[in-house]
Amino acid sequence: MFTLLAVLLYIAVAVAAILVIGSLTTFFVERSPYQQTFVAGRAPDPLPDGFHPGEAHVLLDKQTPWLGKSFDAKNQIGFNIFTPLGARILKFASPLYQKFSVNEEGATRAYYFKTYIGKGKKDVNTDVFKLDYDMPENPFWIRAILDEVVEIAPQQYLGKIHVRLLPGFFITIGYFGLRKQTASEMAFDAAPVAS
Repeated sequence: MFTLLAVLLYIAVAVAAILVIGSLTTFFVERSPYQQTFVAGRAPDPLPDGFHPGEAHVLLDKQTPWLGKSFDAKNQIGFNIFTPLGARILKFASPLYQKFSVNEEGATRAYYFKTYIGKGKKDVNTDVFKLDYDMPENPFWIRAILDEVVEIAPQQYLGKIHVRLLPGFFITIGYFGLRKQTASEMAFDAAPVAS
């Protein structure tokens, strides 16, 4: 009986710690200047289609091995594009993931998402373009991600990254920017690979 109570106490403490750390992370992230820009944005119209180069606004805006996202507006899906270094890191982190594919430039497509318009998870008065990673082929830790995107200028977008730590409990961990591709970036534009 004592052992069961000790285990339950440890579980309760762990859940409480997750809730406190997650709430503090969200508190600080949502007080950045990006938050004010995000809530002033609107759901994109028309929806993004094709490759959109990205810039991560996490980890003090340090460069990341993520290149952006590609959208298939007609089929309401998309995927991320990573540098070769990013692909090596992700293949180590999710060795069973079957949908990695490399394009002609050596960049890797991975982690598909479905898209739809809805109210913001935290910003309930803002209409957003949701990128929902809860798809069966994604690893469990990717399935917990829900990105939300708003248009902040013509063909310029700001995204917000949420992670589901517990059922119904999302934390906000950062932001990212996307823009319409230029002609020199067309090589990354490819329709999602079906498998």
